[in-house]
Amino acid sequence: MNYKTMLLASVAVLFASQAMAQDLTGAFSVPGKGQISSDTRIAMSREKTKFNKIKYIEDGVTASEFVEYGITDKFSVNAGIENTFDVEGYYNNDHNFAYTLGAKYNTRFDDVLFQVSGRYNTFNTKEWYGRKERVGGARVYNRWEKALGFDLKAGLDLGNGITPYAVYSFDSIIDKSHRPIIQSVSAGIHKYTGKWAFDGAVRYEWSKGNGPKNSTETWFDGAVDYYLKDNVALGVYGSYLIDAHDKTYSVGKEHTNFAYEAGLRAKVLF
Repeated sequence: MNYKTMLLASVAVLFASQAMAQDLTGAFSVPGKGQISSDTRIAMSREKTKFNKIKYIEDGVTASEFVEYGITDKFSVNAGIENTFDVEGYYNNDHNFAYTLGAKYNTRFDDVLFQVSGRYNTFNTKEWYGRKERVGGARVYNRWEKALGFDLKAGLDLGNGITPYAVYSFDSIIDKSHRPIIQSVSAGIHKYTGKWAFDGAVRYEWSKGNGPKNSTETWFDGAVDYYLKDNVALGVYGSYLIDAHDKTYSVGKEHTNFAYEAGLRAKVLF
């Protein structure tokens, strides 16, 4: 085999390995059968609001771990834990855990992609706020709070690692009367190059029920990831509030002037 033939063979092997690499960061990503993926994150946030003409600034820091297991190449189950640190002195301590269990199912028809996912979220309010909390002038005993949610996603594989997509999300607490309901729709595009992945989306969110009445928010969500290996991606992500309408409570109105979240993440496929 001469030098030219060896060079062409090496290039062919390189491009073949890139084509086989799995994009861990896309909206439709799930681990293959028998594989496990890990998503580790740390993030900070800031929100500036005005409630009845009084200005507030609230900072937040969270850390989370999310693990997903592929039952088949299309169906996976997942579990996650997130801790919210008490940076404002608002919670009972720095150990404020929330837990998630969920599942995803992917399918496609030619170049059209679909995903259905569901999740169960819960946290113990007693750990966050203490045994009793004052609500409306009365002390109440805190307990576990539970919520259900689901996502419906659709996308189009345009080739060259480009995938535009749309998402509808629904979340609601399940064990309270007049429970709050949060819904959102997103439209975005994902680009995967083999070494880099880029994602950007606009999200419109609205809520109703107990708490803020019919509030709406518009966000931009973005992420950039770099692949250290085919199975290891490090990235930055964030969300920025574009616009928000007043939230109306029984005791007044709240307006959000500025809000964002920014974080680091590591995704690994085993």
